[in-house]
Amino acid sequence: MQDQAKFTDEGWWACAPVRHAISGHWYAAGDYNPAAALPVWPVLLGAVFHFSGVSVVAARALNVAISIATLRVAYLLVRRYTRSASRAPAILGVVFLAASPFAFVFSRLAILETLVVFEFCLLLLVASYASMKRVWLLAALAALTAAMLLTKTTSALVIPAAIWLAWCAMERRPAGLLRAVLALAVAPAALVTAYAALVSRLGYGTDYHYFFSVNAMPEFAWSQTLPALHDFILNCFWIDRGLYPLGVVILAVTVAWKRRLWSNPLFTASWIAILVQALFIVRRQDDYAPRYFLVMLAPLAWIAVLTLSELMREAPKTAMLLLLALFASITANVAMVSQFLTHRDYDFRDAATAIAEIIRSHPEQNQLMLGVSGPQISLMTGIPAINDYYGTEDGAEKLKRYQPGWYLAWNGIDADNAAMMAGYQLQQVASYPAFDDDDRTTLILYSMVRRGGEAAVGATVGGK
Repeated sequence: MQDQAKFTDEGWWACAPVRHAISGHWYAAGDYNPAAALPVWPVLLGAVFHFSGVSVVAARALNVAISIATLRVAYLLVRRYTRSASRAPAILGVVFLAASPFAFVFSRLAILETLVVFEFCLLLLVASYASMKRVWLLAALAALTAAMLLTKTTSALVIPAAIWLAWCAMERRPAGLLRAVLALAVAPAALVTAYAALVSRLGYGTDYHYFFSVNAMPEFAWSQTLPALHDFILNCFWIDRGLYPLGVVILAVTVAWKRRLWSNPLFTASWIAILVQALFIVRRQDDYAPRYFLVMLAPLAWIAVLTLSELMREAPKTAMLLLLALFASITANVAMVSQFLTHRDYDFRDAATAIAEIIRSHPEQNQLMLGVSGPQISLMTGIPAINDYYGTEDGAEKLKRYQPGWYLAWNGIDADNAAMMAGYQLQQVASYPAFDDDDRTTLILYSMVRRGGEAAVGATVGGK
C-alpha cells in the first residue's frame, strides 16, 4: 500500500495556516490554495498553530485527539441501536476502531480523512435523534452537513446513510423523508453555494474553481470496469484483514437468512455508506488512494457488532464463533500496530530537518522552497514553500513572481521542470533516502541561482 498523504497532502492542506503563522497571510497568489474551497481543516489547524506555532507534531496531535473523540461518538451511536442491555457490542466496536492498523496510520497524519470520519459518526448520531417536532435539530443537521462538505467534498457520499437514519428516526413518514432530505441535502447545498459566492466576491473565485477542476472525476472507461472492481475487492483488505471477509459473510447470511437485522436502522445505514463509497472508488477506477477506504472502517465494525448482538439473543453458539473470529482479528491488528511501533523510521523527518538547516545557513539566498513536497517540508520545519505541481499560474509565472532559492525533487528533475527552470542554474546540494515507494525513494535539494549568478530574492509568499 502506497499513499502519498505522508509526503504531500499533509503539507497541501496545512499550507494556509502555515503561511499565516509565518507571514501573517494565508494566501499565495498563483499557488495552490485549497483552503479557499475547503476551509474547515485549515481553520482548525490555524487555531492550533496560534498557540503551538508551526509544528507537524501539533498538527498530527489534533487528528489524534479527533480520532479519540470519534471513539466516544461511535460508542454512543452503537448503544442507541443495540437491542440488548449489554454494553459489550458497543465497547467491542470501539476496540475494533482503536486497534485498527488502518486507522492507526491515517489518524496519525494531519489529513482530512480522520476529521471526515468523526463528522460522519457525529452526523449519524445527531440524525438518530431527528424528530418531526425538533426543527432546531434539523437545522443542526444542516449546519453539520455543510461543515462536513467544507471539510472534504467526498463527504457527500455519506449523506444517503444519514438521510436513512434520520428518516427512520421519524418513523419513515413521507413528511419525515422530505424533512430529512431538506436538512441533509438541500439546505447544506444552499449553504455551500452561499459560501462559494462569498469566496468569489472576496476575490478567491479562481482558486475555488481551480480546486474542483484539478480534482474532477477522471473520464470513465467502461473497458476498465471489471479490472477496477477486481482491484477494489482485493484492496478492501486494507480496511481490515479479518473484519472485511467477516462483513462479506454477514452480508450473504443476512440477505439469505437473518433478514431481521436489516430492520436495524444503523445496520442498513452502514451498508448504504459502504455501498456508496464503493461505487465512488470503482467509478474512479485506478485513480484513488488507500485513504479513500478509511470511511468504510467504522460501518464495517458496526455491522459486525450489531450482528453479534443479534446472535447473542437468538443463536448463542453462532455468536460465540463470531466473537472468536472478532477477537482473532483484533489480536492480529494489535500485533501489526505493535510492529509499527517497534520498527519506526525517521528518514523523512531527518531529511526535512537537514534541509531546513542547509537553507537557514544561507541567508543570502531566498529561503523559499519550490517542489511538490515543499509544503510538507514547510509544515515540518517552518521554511516557506510553494507547489510546483498545482497552482492557478503556470510554473514559469510562479518562478517569475517568487524567484525561489531552493528546489525539492524526488529522484531527480523531470524534463518538464527542467524546461520550466531553464533560466536557473540548479546545483545539487544534498540528497536523502526517504521512502520505499519506487517513485519517492530519494529527496534531492537543489540550490537555484538565476542565470547571471545573482542569488534569488523573490517575492514573499503571503498576501494577495
